[in-house]
Amino acid sequence: MTCFCGELARCFTSRTSLNPKRRFYRCSKPKIENCEFWRWEDSSSENSSIEVNLLKSKLEVAALKMENLRESLNAMKIERDNLKKILENLESLNYFEVN
Repeated sequence: MTCFCGELARCFTSRTSLNPKRRFYRCSKPKIENCEFWRWEDSSSENSSIEVNLLKSKLEVAALKMENLRESLNAMKIERDNLKKILENLESLNYFEVN
């Protein structure tokens, strides 16, 4: 089984009281680098559809975050352009007063 990174997922055995000795797969990369892939070995297609819906939700959230970042970037570009104009005006005034 491969994870979302395209690498082989590692197989583990649960030691929790809710799922004792139940096997599962997860991304083999360290926690800070992994793709968050995780699946029970005995998961059904129902669980797969739940996982797909979860991923779709994550994608929608990411798309909204990207849109917010684009809007912030555009606002900063406008502010930068306004500050450039102010600087140009101040430099012109300074040049005029020096001469």
